[in-house]
Order: sequence, then structure tokens, then C-alpha cells
Amino acid sequence: MKDDVDKMKIRIKSVLITFVLLGTLLFVTACGAKPTPYDDNNAEGYTVSVKYDANGGTFTTNTTVIVDSYNVSKMQANSNGKVELALVAPDNSVRGNDQFTAVKNGYFLAGWYSERTESTDSEGNVVYTYANKWDFDKGLLEVDTTKTYTSEEPVITLYAAWVPMFEVNFYSLDGGDLIGNYTFNPTVGKDIMVPAWSEKTGAMEMFNFPEKPGYTFKAAYYDDQGTEAVTDKVVHPGKVNEENGTAVNPVLNLYVDWTEGEWYHIYNVEQFQNNASMNGCYVLHEDLDFTDTYWPSSLMYGNFNGTIIGNGHTIKNVNIEQTNMGKANVGLFGVLTDKSRIENVTFENVTFTIKAGVRSAGTSFGLLAGTITSKASLEGVQVLTSKLQIDTASYFATEDYAIGLLYGSGDAHGIDFSGITCTVTGENPEKLEVAVDGNEVTVTRK
Repeated sequence: MKDDVDKMKIRIKSVLITFVLLGTLLFVTACGAKPTPYDDNNAEGYTVSVKYDANGGTFTTNTTVIVDSYNVSKMQANSNGKVELALVAPDNSVRGNDQFTAVKNGYFLAGWYSERTESTDSEGNVVYTYANKWDFDKGLLEVDTTKTYTSEEPVITLYAAWVPMFEVNFYSLDGGDLIGNYTFNPTVGKDIMVPAWSEKTGAMEMFNFPEKPGYTFKAAYYDDQGTEAVTDKVVHPGKVNEENGTAVNPVLNLYVDWTEGEWYHIYNVEQFQNNASMNGCYVLHEDLDFTDTYWPSSLMYGNFNGTIIGNGHTIKNVNIEQTNMGKANVGLFGVLTDKSRIENVTFENVTFTIKAGVRSAGTSFGLLAGTITSKASLEGVQVLTSKLQIDTASYFATEDYAIGLLYGSGDAHGIDFSGITCTVTGENPEKLEVAVDGNEVTVTRK
């Protein structure tokens, strides 16, 4: 068995050696290069050359041309007295260290062609069309061994055919404004994924689609009337005409519809924390338990303009503390503004401790929010078994402040706050007293 394996290794090595020694000798040349390499090749019998012209592009060697030379005198001719050469693409890995990749910024390689026709477009630009694409897998170049060749004159020149990158233009369905553009090389894949919700992050995964600040992707369409919807992915209709090396349908237009707001689908506490913002819109799919973790401070002190659709779920075991005397509105939410909306969610076992007191006039504290504006939308909201705590070390530097069980200032919107209690906490609690009248909390010292 070992002998068979050794023979296999030797055979493969012999084929590679034959390919290198008898098949091709590669060298690199550029415009104005010295002829010495050609002289050497002619002297050694490598007189049959194949030229690869990057045709406006550049090889990874920073040259524009490479040449393969063959010694056909050492190759076996066919019955017609011709040697058949299997050409090797410049970027073929069998070349090893002599592997070259042709590149051109903004273009992709459509293939190598033996004929190139030059013309001028309506704007005066030089354009090319091609013919006779070389098939490196099946094509064979026949060389007549009775003829005399020199390595300076290639028996065939193959031109790189460059095609501009395919494009996708994204337009707003409402108004038709161009909102983004995406270019790609179709030879490495042309599937374009449609945005979808990520259960890992809770955010909309946009893939190659552009984002629109303040909005969330809703749907995409092939037409500007919004009648032909895009499904889970788009396959670009563009293709390359293999006969002449030019693009067909290289541009795709898509029309995007949006939902106002930065929406997230929330399955766990971490997603809620990572995506917390004043304008965030959240759809809850699970209960959120904040035991041994934090409530986002941006919500606690900020003006919330977003939305929470609770779907009957509970936000529970939240522990927040007011430790900054400079903040004017503090609670689970600093201010629930006229733009805010909270629906069908229960807040349970929330503890809000006021430790810093107030320094600024007009400060408001409440377990749900410091201030709830009259036009805030609150439907199906409950607050259960929660408590407001006032630390005896709190120092109130002004008398112009408001503390409430549910809110410090504003409107309760019919929310039952009987599940909220108010207590004194900290050292020497006898120095501080609280009185509760409905929602209003009054703090006095003995």
C-alpha cells in the first residue's frame, strides 16, 4: 500500500515538473522593457510565446503585460504535425509563485479574448468589444512545428475584457429620491439579501441596503408603484454576453418603503440595553427580567419620543437610583413626551431610590417618569408591586421640585398606581418623613 502511495506522489510531481520544464517558462515584461529575456528564451528554444494584455488593467506585479513562452521542440506533435498547448490563465494557482491577478478599479474581468475591436462612443470615450473568448479548461492552441518562431512575436495575444461593476440603485418609494447605491462583482456572487429582523441583535439587518436615519425598512419593490414586491433575496438580472465580453442589464433599480421610527424586535434584556435610545421603537417578544443588571440611563434621564409595544409582556426587577442632582426629570423614563407611546406592558417590582435630592428648580421625580406630558400615549400600562425610596441622605437644595409615585409632573393617563409604595431608606431614617396624597409625595425633615 505504501509503495502505491509513493508512486502516486512521484507521478504527480513528474507531471508538475513536465509542465514547468516543457510546458511553459513564465516571465514578466512591460512597455519599454529590455529584450534580454527574449534573447535568453530564444537561445534556450522557448520561441513560442503567448501574450496576456491587461488591457487597461494591471497585474498584481504592477505590470500591464505578461508572456508565457514554450519550447515546442520538446513536445510531442499530433498526427497533423502540430503541438497542442493547453494555455494557463494568469491567475491559475498551478503557477505557484508566478500566479498573477489582473485588476481594474471599478471593473471586473469577464474573460480573456483573442480579438479586440476599438470604437468611440457618443461622448468620445474609447470602448472595446471582443470576440473568441478563450476557454482555459477545454481550449488548445495548435502550433505548427514546421514554422520558425521568435519569442518576441506572440503567436496569440489574449486581451482582458473589463466590464463595469454591476449596480443596484435604491430609491425611496415615496418621492423617488435616490437613497443609496451598491456596486459588486457578479463573478463572486450576485445575490442581494433583503433586510430582515435579527433575533441576535433585535435590529433590522440591512445587508447591502442603505439605512435611512429615523426610519426602519418596511419593504422593497422592483417597480416605483410598489406592486411587485421583493421577497427574501434579489438576483441581479445582469449578465455578461460571452460572445463579445459586454454587459447586459448591468443596473437594477429597487424602490424602498419605510416605517417611521427606529424599530427593534426585543427578545432579551441585552437587546433592549444595546438598542436603547430616545427615539427607539420596541416590540417585546418576551418578558424582560433586569435582575442583577442595569436599566439604560439614556431612558432614565432623557426625553423618550419612541414606542414600546409590550404584547402583554412584563418588564420586571428593575433597580434605578437618582444620584445626579443636575438631572431635571428622572424615572424609568425622564420625560414621556407627546410623541411617546407605550402599549400593553406591565412594569413589576421596580425600585426607584432618590439619593441625590435636587439642586435645580423644576425638577420632577416619578417611578414611571419624571414628567408625563398630556399627549403621551399610554394604553394597557400597569405598574405592580413597586416602590419609591427616598434616602435620608438626600439633600433638596430648592423647594421647587415634584415627587410622585407614578410621575412627578404631568398626567397619569388613567394608570393605576396603587401598586407603588413610598418609603424612607438609609441611615437615621427618623430624620426624614414622607407623606403620600394620591400620586403626590411630600418630603419633610423632623
